[in-house]
Amino acid sequence: MSTIIDLENTYTSGVYSKRPVAIVRGSAALLWDDEGREYIDCVAGHGVASIGHGRSEVAAALAAQAQRIITCPEIVYNDVRARLLERLAQLTPEGLSRIFLCNSGTEAVEGAFKFARLATGRTGIVAALRSFHGRSLGALSATWEPHYREPFAPLLPGVTHVRYNNLDAAREAITEQTAAVIIELVQGEGGVHVATEEYVAGLAALCRERGALLIVDEVQTGFGRTGKLFACQHYNLQPDILCLAKALGGGVPMGAICLGPRVTESGRITRGAHGSTFGGNPLACAAALATLDILEHEALPARSAELGAYALARLRELNSPLIREVRGLGLMIGIELGRRVQPYLEKLCERGVLALPAGPNVLRLLPPLVISREQLDRVIEIIAELLVPAAANGTGSGNSSGRAMLNGNALAQGENAGSAASALAQQPESAAATATATLVRAEPSREVRLLQSMLTIPSYSGQESALAQYLVEQARALGLRSYVDEAGNFIASVGEEYEQAPIVLLGHMDTVRGNIPVRLEDDILYGRGAVDAKGPLAAFVCATARLAQSATLQRPIIIVGAVEEETVTSRGARAVVERYRPEACIIGEPSGSQAVTIGYKGCMIIEGSVTRQLSHTAAPLQSSNEIAVAFWERVRTHAEAWNQQHAGSSSFAALLPSLRAINSTHDGLEEQTSFTIGYRLPPDYDIAGLRAQLTDWAQTEDIQLSFMSREVAFQTTRAVPVARAFATAIRTTGKQATFKYKTGTSDMNVVGPVWGTNIVAYGPGDSRLDHTPQEHVRIGEYIHAIAVLELVLRRLAGQEDAA
Repeated sequence: MSTIIDLENTYTSGVYSKRPVAIVRGSAALLWDDEGREYIDCVAGHGVASIGHGRSEVAAALAAQAQRIITCPEIVYNDVRARLLERLAQLTPEGLSRIFLCNSGTEAVEGAFKFARLATGRTGIVAALRSFHGRSLGALSATWEPHYREPFAPLLPGVTHVRYNNLDAAREAITEQTAAVIIELVQGEGGVHVATEEYVAGLAALCRERGALLIVDEVQTGFGRTGKLFACQHYNLQPDILCLAKALGGGVPMGAICLGPRVTESGRITRGAHGSTFGGNPLACAAALATLDILEHEALPARSAELGAYALARLRELNSPLIREVRGLGLMIGIELGRRVQPYLEKLCERGVLALPAGPNVLRLLPPLVISREQLDRVIEIIAELLVPAAANGTGSGNSSGRAMLNGNALAQGENAGSAASALAQQPESAAATATATLVRAEPSREVRLLQSMLTIPSYSGQESALAQYLVEQARALGLRSYVDEAGNFIASVGEEYEQAPIVLLGHMDTVRGNIPVRLEDDILYGRGAVDAKGPLAAFVCATARLAQSATLQRPIIIVGAVEEETVTSRGARAVVERYRPEACIIGEPSGSQAVTIGYKGCMIIEGSVTRQLSHTAAPLQSSNEIAVAFWERVRTHAEAWNQQHAGSSSFAALLPSLRAINSTHDGLEEQTSFTIGYRLPPDYDIAGLRAQLTDWAQTEDIQLSFMSREVAFQTTRAVPVARAFATAIRTTGKQATFKYKTGTSDMNVVGPVWGTNIVAYGPGDSRLDHTPQEHVRIGEYIHAIAVLELVLRRLAGQEDAA
């Protein structure tokens, strides 16, 4: 692996999902990695490098300015800043004559909200579904995508999201409390949706009529991207506030908030209302002026219009049922697919094209505006190679690329495990039991070594990157294709993962906290994650590797090591739920190697807080502690009454609340008590009704509630094909399969409602040991689970032994 990649993986915060490419140089629309490989850039730094890479004009402007002065605060005046302000006022739509300089698009949106609230005296913000406006707290409140928002709730109050290109929805949402409506004229992250002229004109009129300001976010569309200098010009639109960034600095961080007369003439924009230490620094201003010169002298907006129209026409000619729609404006292009886009992005990267997603199933092209027609043709040809043949062929193949290696040694039983398991399937049950015992006793040390090494790598929720990289290396050595996806998930596969419905093995890498020294004693392996859920994930990898060495598969197998399963977000599973439509799914959770889980209860997490003025203990007023405890008692007795009527003796059918935490603080004047309640929800429970009931109780006591997580219960049956495959496989190894329901939750709750009922959970280990200081797995059970999984996968993937 590249030293660059090693260093970044070692020292970066871990919040970014990265492709395994280390870019070190760029020129125009081309990039080169540290191994000298060339890529056509259709990312442009998320729309930043519109004038291309390696521009000598920008480099010269930066060098000259750096020798004069680099930083100059806004408490004094500066020549280069003054020139940029004048230039922007001349270029932007008429009336936007007052400008605040900042460092990024997110900063521009944050500042725009402040200016809008200040100018109108109102607080509400209306944004669009699928919108993206940044990730700081205020901008994130206007961003739509739930997986960005939910971990940081509660966000800015008073933000409403409405359907895009729908005036009726906007008319209903904009009220006398609305300070501003914010809109992208072409939604970038949300799927490259283009606003209609009727919608934009109607929205502008509606804002004027109701006293709200119109904020246009041109962070991505500005400076030629859509075929005009600003997307506003396509609509003859004069916004009240215009947000700019990305391409403005030619690659140097730079943003701008352009203010119209409805803001500046409000009389409320006073000195000290906003500020930025680095905003408008001379170095960035010099880069921006050089960038604007290039855009003008090379007529790049017109070039974007011409090449964009050409590319859209060619892409729309592609005859592929995978393509639902091609849309865009200028060189901001989206190709909506009928499948998840991530596998195609990986294949493009392998073929020398870097591109972006725009939502789960849209391929986004944002090339530098200087891209040549020949380079654009090459990009379209590669896209056609991926999309058109994939729809026509739809066949997968196994991977038998040599002898699999693990830590420099051949995987135990690597060459004969597949044939042994295949032979088991053909034997009578009594003979199979004897053969299985032999297989389990066969030297398992190298398969055990994989799990043992995994246990030595801490992977608490949100800190899984080191384990993911290790698994990528090991999976490749075992003959599997592997990578880390944009969510940070470990992905490994055999067969073409995007050509037909796969078998998905969905495990997770993260563990709860608590160090357990890794040790192997008396055929027992101890360590955090041995049961939940590194043991099941390691078994997935080993079983699939056995097939990769000895089989030609009729259906691809995909392993997912998800991130953050142990948190309320289940971020890893949510990132893949729309990517695949599997034929069958196995969730990696401990069930015991002879048992299969076919149902999990739902869950809901509630956080509450109550504040009261401190009073003497003899006073009649209830303290915040007493109110919180009384609320919990109400929750508990409500559940008891419900269970008596509905649950009988079944814990799976019962409503089970628990008080997970309660804490109290005071400052001498006020006392605040916070608490967390967790619910385990039975199947078909009325969650909306429960939320309404809890909210009603809370309001009567002035308790603030936040609903942090909600998963519905999910169950399947032992009659589905994957469950039957397990019953047969376990019986083939001389054991009797049992099926169970669990009162906890897993990623089955996340993916089951989307992927359907051909799904079970399976893995070695006793679930009663997970999250405990005694967590361990028996080696015999672990090896037995690998053998069972191998038999199941052979059956589900339609395996044929390689000649």
